[in-house]
Amino acid sequence: MLIVIHSGQTGVERGAHLAAVRYGITVAGFMPLDRRDEFGLIPEHVAAHLTPSLERGPRQAVRANFGIASAVLVLVPNAEQPERSAGVSWMLPAVRSVRIPFRIVDPSASLAEVVNWAKRIPETAGSVRIQVAGPRETRWDAGESLAKRVVGALALEE
Repeated sequence: MLIVIHSGQTGVERGAHLAAVRYGITVAGFMPLDRRDEFGLIPEHVAAHLTPSLERGPRQAVRANFGIASAVLVLVPNAEQPERSAGVSWMLPAVRSVRIPFRIVDPSASLAEVVNWAKRIPETAGSVRIQVAGPRETRWDAGESLAKRVVGALALEE
């Protein structure tokens, strides 16, 4: 069983959430303690799937999600230079430090290859929990649509 993990932020994470709900995939994760994204309160239809983290701020929620994720998909505008994407420059070292599998995906990525990568993630406690992360909407407006396509491809293989 696939579970999509995210922290409720706009852009990539919101796109992952919307696609997961559309395809009937379970959604979970930690959101910031104050339940806020870059525009204000995280909408209730998103927040209802998430648990407030013990600390304020989006980075702390993303880090908390590493603890429950089987793997992380990092969506960026350019996979050859992921560190140039806002928020990703601190995230990649953090993912490496917790030693969970991750894959960097950009709009040119083969969805079939992403699906094949996801299929190789071992189940833990009966599920594969993929955290989907990347720039917020104000940093990369195409991130939401890429996340919808990626999660949609994963759903169709579920």
